[in-house]
Amino acid sequence: MQINRDNLKWAGRMALILLLVAAADCLIVQFVRKPMPWVAMLTMLIPTLTVFFIILPMNKVNKTSPPTSG
Repeated sequence: MQINRDNLKWAGRMALILLLVAAADCLIVQFVRKPMPWVAMLTMLIPTLTVFFIILPMNKVNKTSPPTSG
């Protein structure tokens, strides 16, 4: 895989998802009285958000772009 602007965009999206979920996880542990069920549900957001914001848009881009030669 080559490092180009499109690949950095997807990597940035993944970093943002991980950062937001980790920040929400820290806030829940700090401020919720019984954080364990919330923390368990929140960690399930990582694969869910990855599918909706990275995998599906990446597949749509790959299907619509014409193949390049060489």
